[in-house]
Amino acid sequence: MSVEKFLSDYAPGADVDEDVLAELSGISSQDGLKIVRLWSRWTNDEVLELHTQLSDLSAVDSTMEFECIFKAGLDHKDGRVRAAAAHGLAETGDTTAISRILEIMETDPDVGARAAAASTVSSFAVVASEGRLTERLRVRMLEALTGVLDASDASSELWRRALEAAGAFGDARINRYIDRAMKSGGTDLKRSVLIAMARTCDPRWLDFVTQELENSDATVRFEAVNALGEIGEEADAFYLEEPLDDQDLMVQLAAVAAAEKIGGPTAKNMLQIAGQSSEPSVASAAAEALAGIANEENLVHTVTPEMASTGMYGARMAGSDEAVPYDAGEREGWGHLSEDGESFLSPDAVHEDDDDPLASLMDFEAAPGQWEDDD
Repeated sequence: MSVEKFLSDYAPGADVDEDVLAELSGISSQDGLKIVRLWSRWTNDEVLELHTQLSDLSAVDSTMEFECIFKAGLDHKDGRVRAAAAHGLAETGDTTAISRILEIMETDPDVGARAAAASTVSSFAVVASEGRLTERLRVRMLEALTGVLDASDASSELWRRALEAAGAFGDARINRYIDRAMKSGGTDLKRSVLIAMARTCDPRWLDFVTQELENSDATVRFEAVNALGEIGEEADAFYLEEPLDDQDLMVQLAAVAAAEKIGGPTAKNMLQIAGQSSEPSVASAAAEALAGIANEENLVHTVTPEMASTGMYGARMAGSDEAVPYDAGEREGWGHLSEDGESFLSPDAVHEDDDDPLASLMDFEAAPGQWEDDD
């Protein structure tokens, strides 16, 4: 990528080709400073425009990496730019900006920037809940979110965004905030409550979620369907019957995705019916969902005796067309199925004094002819 090409071809306020914007993807911090110095000659609106363009481009093309620009934008003097930069970092997975984003969420003087930062925290909260962040960052994030949820001066949007993000942690403390919010009115709050419920993956919210499937507002029904897909079990698939025939297209598509997540006979039957929909996008999505369920059901997670006996996981003897049978349990201690279909673990898999995880590989002895050339 060439930052010089961008500098020569980009003109603020003019129509811009995506190829020009792409020149900023993956640039170094040093090149990023050149862009920051360029901002000093631009208006705030022009800096905001660039951030919006880059954010839109990265949303449609996941290979685009503008973290360097967005992280610099977090310190821009205009709150709108800080908000746009935070939004741009939401899906990048770059955890180096977490501390700054939390700081903006907690103390930024611009209300919009704080709310945007809270929305960005949602993506990081999901990563933290999956154990892919350090415990220190996880605790810091949870404390920042609960601090906002406990603050009496938090704007309604900031509070809602914080609740959505906190749902990923799903502990008893967060559940109390959700429980309190679900008893309040308001379409916006209901949407946020449903998003938080979905992120807890907790079936305790099923009654509320199914009740909101009949909400008069399509945006609420949409989030309710999404939540059902996350917390519902196979037995709950029948709740998707009406959403699959909803008057709103986005609700229908969300119901298709939820049916695929839930799976099971009922969900598959509903998807088969949806596959005959007069709406092409729904019919196509239903067909893809059925294929996805079929792929999940057909996954082979074990090495069966039949596979081993046919040499599927063995090597051929030198100068022979016969395969060397490969006993995974004996050679590497894998669990697989016995001839009567029972799962078992080979005694060879247990090494009481095996401190070195690579020792079993180093001690491995090849079967006769396993490493010989075929010719």
